[in-house]
Amino acid sequence: MKIQPSIHYPTKTIKHFKMLPSTNDFVQNWVQSENSPKEGSIVIADNQTSGKGQAKNKWRVQPNQNLTFSMIYYPIFLPLDRLFALNMVASLAIHNSLKKYTPMAIIKWPNDVLIGDKKCAGILIRNTLSGKKLATSIIGIGLNVNQVAFPTLPEATSLAQATNQQYDKTVLLNEIIAAFENRLLRLKLGGYDALKKDYVQVLYQKGLPSTYTRSDGTSFVGTILDVSEEGQLLVSVHGKIVAFANKAIQF
Repeated sequence: MKIQPSIHYPTKTIKHFKMLPSTNDFVQNWVQSENSPKEGSIVIADNQTSGKGQAKNKWRVQPNQNLTFSMIYYPIFLPLDRLFALNMVASLAIHNSLKKYTPMAIIKWPNDVLIGDKKCAGILIRNTLSGKKLATSIIGIGLNVNQVAFPTLPEATSLAQATNQQYDKTVLLNEIIAAFENRLLRLKLGGYDALKKDYVQVLYQKGLPSTYTRSDGTSFVGTILDVSEEGQLLVSVHGKIVAFANKAIQF
Protein backbone atom coordinates (compact mmCIF):
# COMPACT_ATOMS: atom_id res chain seq x y z
CA MET A 1 0.00 0.00 0.00
CA LYS A 2 1.24 3.46 -0.82
CA ILE A 3 0.28 6.07 1.75
CA GLN A 4 -0.06 9.61 0.47
CA PRO A 5 2.49 12.04 1.95
CA SER A 6 1.19 14.15 4.80
CA ILE A 7 1.72 17.90 5.03
CA HIS A 8 1.11 17.72 8.79
CA TYR A 9 3.34 14.71 9.58
CA PRO A 10 5.94 14.51 6.78
CA THR A 11 8.43 12.36 8.72
CA LYS A 12 6.03 9.59 9.73
CA THR A 13 6.89 5.95 9.15
CA ILE A 14 4.59 3.36 7.55
CA LYS A 15 5.02 -0.32 8.42
CA HIS A 16 3.00 -2.82 6.35
CA PHE A 17 2.73 -6.47 7.37
CA LYS A 18 1.02 -9.44 5.77
CA MET A 19 0.09 -10.70 9.24
CA LEU A 20 0.15 -9.43 12.81
CA PRO A 21 -1.64 -10.52 15.97
CA SER A 22 -2.67 -6.92 16.67
CA THR A 23 -1.59 -3.63 15.11
CA ASN A 24 -2.37 -1.81 18.37
CA ASP A 25 -0.12 -4.18 20.33
CA PHE A 26 2.66 -3.73 17.77
CA VAL A 27 2.44 0.06 17.99
CA GLN A 28 2.37 -0.02 21.79
CA ASN A 29 5.60 -2.03 21.84
CA TRP A 30 7.07 0.30 19.23
CA VAL A 31 6.24 3.37 21.32
CA GLN A 32 7.96 1.81 24.31
CA SER A 33 11.12 0.99 22.35
CA GLU A 34 14.25 3.12 22.05
CA ASN A 35 13.31 4.06 18.48
CA SER A 36 9.77 5.26 19.16
CA PRO A 37 7.74 6.25 16.08
CA LYS A 38 7.34 9.72 14.69
CA GLU A 39 3.91 11.29 15.09
CA GLY A 40 1.48 10.14 12.42
CA SER A 41 3.25 6.81 11.88
CA ILE A 42 1.04 3.90 10.81
CA VAL A 43 1.09 0.12 11.12
CA ILE A 44 -1.08 -1.86 8.67
CA ALA A 45 -1.79 -5.59 8.64
CA ASP A 46 -3.42 -7.49 5.78
CA ASN A 47 -4.38 -10.18 8.28
CA GLN A 48 -4.85 -9.42 11.97
CA THR A 49 -5.19 -12.62 13.96
CA SER A 50 -5.91 -11.24 17.44
CA GLY A 51 -7.51 -7.88 16.78
CA LYS A 52 -9.22 -6.33 19.77
CA GLY A 53 -12.32 -4.22 20.25
CA GLN A 54 -13.72 -2.50 23.29
CA ALA A 55 -13.87 -4.43 26.59
CA LYS A 56 -11.73 -7.34 25.31
CA ASN A 57 -14.03 -8.07 22.38
CA LYS A 58 -12.36 -9.63 19.34
CA TRP A 59 -12.23 -8.07 15.88
CA ARG A 60 -12.17 -10.98 13.41
CA VAL A 61 -11.99 -10.44 9.65
CA GLN A 62 -11.01 -12.37 6.54
CA PRO A 63 -7.40 -11.90 5.40
CA ASN A 64 -6.67 -9.34 2.66
CA GLN A 65 -10.28 -8.17 2.40
CA ASN A 66 -10.44 -5.33 4.89
CA LEU A 67 -8.48 -2.56 6.58
CA THR A 68 -6.86 -3.11 9.96
CA PHE A 69 -4.38 -0.45 10.99
CA SER A 70 -3.16 1.66 13.90
CA MET A 71 -1.87 5.23 14.00
CA ILE A 72 0.28 6.96 16.59
CA TYR A 73 -0.12 10.58 17.64
CA TYR A 74 1.10 12.72 20.50
CA PRO A 75 -1.84 15.11 21.13
CA ILE A 76 -0.42 16.64 24.29
CA PHE A 77 -2.59 19.73 23.72
CA LEU A 78 -5.75 17.80 24.61
CA PRO A 79 -7.07 18.16 28.19
CA LEU A 80 -7.69 14.86 29.98
CA ASP A 81 -11.38 15.65 30.41
CA ARG A 82 -11.71 15.83 26.61
CA LEU A 83 -10.04 12.57 25.60
CA PHE A 84 -13.28 11.46 23.97
CA ALA A 85 -12.56 14.06 21.28
CA LEU A 86 -10.15 11.53 19.76
CA ASN A 87 -13.03 9.06 19.38
CA MET A 88 -15.03 11.77 17.66
CA VAL A 89 -12.15 12.61 15.31
CA ALA A 90 -11.65 8.96 14.34
CA SER A 91 -15.38 8.21 14.01
CA LEU A 92 -15.96 11.21 11.78
CA ALA A 93 -12.91 10.43 9.65
CA ILE A 94 -14.34 6.98 8.87
CA HIS A 95 -17.91 8.25 8.54
CA ASN A 96 -16.99 11.06 6.16
CA SER A 97 -14.96 8.66 4.00
CA LEU A 98 -17.77 6.09 3.81
CA LYS A 99 -20.38 8.75 3.00
CA LYS A 100 -18.70 9.16 -0.39
CA TYR A 101 -19.83 5.63 -1.25
CA THR A 102 -23.05 5.11 0.70
CA PRO A 103 -25.59 7.48 2.28
CA MET A 104 -26.31 4.87 4.96
CA ALA A 105 -23.11 5.44 6.97
CA ILE A 106 -23.78 6.56 10.53
CA ILE A 107 -21.89 6.68 13.85
CA LYS A 108 -22.97 4.55 16.78
CA TRP A 109 -21.78 5.82 20.14
CA PRO A 110 -19.17 5.44 21.36
CA ASN A 111 -16.78 3.89 18.85
CA ASP A 112 -18.54 2.15 15.96
CA VAL A 113 -19.49 3.17 12.45
CA LEU A 114 -22.51 1.48 10.91
CA ILE A 115 -23.96 1.12 7.46
CA GLY A 116 -27.68 1.08 8.08
CA ASP A 117 -28.00 -0.78 11.36
CA LYS A 118 -25.02 -3.13 10.92
CA LYS A 119 -21.46 -2.59 12.12
CA CYS A 120 -18.90 -1.79 9.45
CA ALA A 121 -16.05 -0.30 11.46
CA GLY A 122 -14.72 -0.20 15.00
CA ILE A 123 -12.23 1.99 16.82
CA LEU A 124 -9.99 1.17 19.79
CA ILE A 125 -7.93 3.99 21.28
CA ARG A 126 -5.19 3.50 23.86
CA ASN A 127 -3.98 6.61 25.66
CA THR A 128 -0.97 6.90 27.93
CA LEU A 129 -0.33 9.73 30.36
CA SER A 130 2.74 11.57 31.52
CA GLY A 131 1.88 12.89 34.95
CA LYS A 132 -1.43 14.68 34.52
CA LYS A 133 -1.04 15.21 30.77
CA LEU A 134 -1.78 13.11 27.72
CA ALA A 135 1.40 11.66 26.25
CA THR A 136 0.53 9.24 23.46
CA SER A 137 -2.56 8.02 21.63
CA ILE A 138 -2.70 4.81 19.62
CA ILE A 139 -5.76 4.81 17.34
CA GLY A 140 -6.66 1.36 16.07
CA ILE A 141 -9.21 1.06 13.27
CA GLY A 142 -10.86 -1.95 11.71
CA LEU A 143 -12.98 -1.33 8.62
CA ASN A 144 -14.81 -4.06 6.70
CA VAL A 145 -14.22 -3.24 3.04
CA ASN A 146 -14.45 -6.13 0.57
CA GLN A 147 -15.53 -9.06 2.74
CA VAL A 148 -19.06 -10.04 1.70
CA ALA A 149 -19.97 -12.86 4.11
CA PHE A 150 -20.15 -12.76 7.90
CA PRO A 151 -21.54 -16.19 8.84
CA THR A 152 -20.81 -15.88 12.56
CA LEU A 153 -21.50 -12.13 12.81
CA PRO A 154 -25.00 -11.38 11.51
CA GLU A 155 -24.76 -7.89 12.99
CA ALA A 156 -21.76 -7.03 10.76
CA THR A 157 -21.53 -5.73 7.22
CA SER A 158 -18.97 -4.24 4.86
CA LEU A 159 -18.82 -1.51 2.28
CA ALA A 160 -18.85 -4.12 -0.48
CA GLN A 161 -21.79 -6.03 0.96
CA ALA A 162 -23.81 -2.84 1.38
CA THR A 163 -23.14 -1.49 -2.11
CA ASN A 164 -22.46 -4.60 -4.24
CA GLN A 165 -19.11 -3.18 -5.33
CA GLN A 166 -15.45 -3.88 -4.56
CA TYR A 167 -13.14 -1.09 -3.42
CA ASP A 168 -9.49 -0.11 -3.51
CA LYS A 169 -8.40 -0.41 0.12
CA THR A 170 -5.45 1.91 -0.35
CA VAL A 171 -7.71 4.71 -1.58
CA LEU A 172 -9.97 4.27 1.46
CA LEU A 173 -6.99 4.17 3.81
CA ASN A 174 -5.59 7.41 2.43
CA GLU A 175 -8.99 9.09 2.67
CA ILE A 176 -9.43 8.09 6.30
CA ILE A 177 -5.93 9.14 7.32
CA ALA A 178 -6.26 12.52 5.58
CA ALA A 179 -9.68 13.12 7.17
CA PHE A 180 -8.35 12.14 10.60
CA GLU A 181 -5.31 14.40 10.40
CA ASN A 182 -7.33 17.36 9.13
CA ARG A 183 -9.87 17.03 11.93
CA LEU A 184 -7.12 16.55 14.52
CA LEU A 185 -5.44 19.74 13.33
CA ARG A 186 -8.72 21.65 13.52
CA LEU A 187 -9.23 20.32 17.05
CA LYS A 188 -5.76 21.52 18.02
CA LEU A 189 -6.58 24.98 16.64
CA GLY A 190 -9.65 25.27 18.87
CA GLY A 191 -12.32 23.46 16.89
CA TYR A 192 -13.75 21.32 19.69
CA ASP A 193 -17.29 22.74 19.52
CA ALA A 194 -17.51 22.24 15.75
CA LEU A 195 -16.16 18.70 16.11
CA LYS A 196 -18.72 17.79 18.75
CA LYS A 197 -21.55 19.31 16.72
CA ASP A 198 -20.57 17.28 13.65
CA TYR A 199 -20.34 14.10 15.72
CA VAL A 200 -23.70 14.49 17.44
CA GLN A 201 -25.45 15.33 14.17
CA VAL A 202 -24.70 11.88 12.74
CA LEU A 203 -25.31 9.74 15.83
CA TYR A 204 -27.32 6.57 15.37
CA GLN A 205 -30.84 6.90 16.88
CA LYS A 206 -30.29 10.51 17.91
CA GLY A 207 -33.62 12.21 18.58
CA LEU A 208 -35.59 8.99 18.12
CA PRO A 209 -37.34 7.36 21.11
CA SER A 210 -35.78 3.89 21.31
CA THR A 211 -35.44 0.97 23.68
CA TYR A 212 -32.17 0.61 25.60
CA THR A 213 -30.89 -2.06 27.97
CA ARG A 214 -28.90 -1.24 31.10
CA SER A 215 -25.95 -3.34 32.22
CA ASP A 216 -28.20 -4.95 34.85
CA GLY A 217 -30.52 -6.23 32.10
CA THR A 218 -33.41 -3.82 32.65
CA SER A 219 -34.83 -1.96 29.67
CA PHE A 220 -36.20 1.53 29.20
CA VAL A 221 -37.31 3.91 26.48
CA GLY A 222 -35.14 6.95 25.99
CA THR A 223 -34.02 9.51 23.41
CA ILE A 224 -30.37 10.29 22.67
CA LEU A 225 -29.75 14.03 22.93
CA ASP A 226 -26.00 14.63 23.10
CA VAL A 227 -22.64 13.46 24.46
CA SER A 228 -20.76 15.03 27.36
CA GLU A 229 -17.18 16.29 27.09
CA GLU A 230 -16.09 13.15 28.96
CA GLY A 231 -17.81 10.98 26.35
CA GLN A 232 -20.92 9.95 28.26
CA LEU A 233 -24.10 9.47 26.25
CA LEU A 234 -26.81 11.91 27.33
CA VAL A 235 -30.27 10.34 27.08
CA SER A 236 -33.67 11.78 27.93
CA VAL A 237 -35.48 9.26 30.15
CA HIS A 238 -38.95 10.19 31.42
CA GLY A 239 -38.15 13.86 31.00
CA LYS A 240 -34.78 13.72 32.79
CA ILE A 241 -31.34 13.76 31.19
CA VAL A 242 -29.31 10.71 32.25
CA ALA A 243 -25.60 10.28 31.49
CA PHE A 244 -24.39 6.79 30.56
CA ALA A 245 -20.78 5.68 30.45
CA ASN A 246 -19.47 3.20 27.88
CA LYS A 247 -20.97 -0.28 28.34
CA ALA A 248 -23.59 1.06 30.79
CA ILE A 249 -26.31 0.60 28.13
CA GLN A 250 -26.73 -1.48 24.99
CA PHE A 251 -28.70 -0.76 21.86
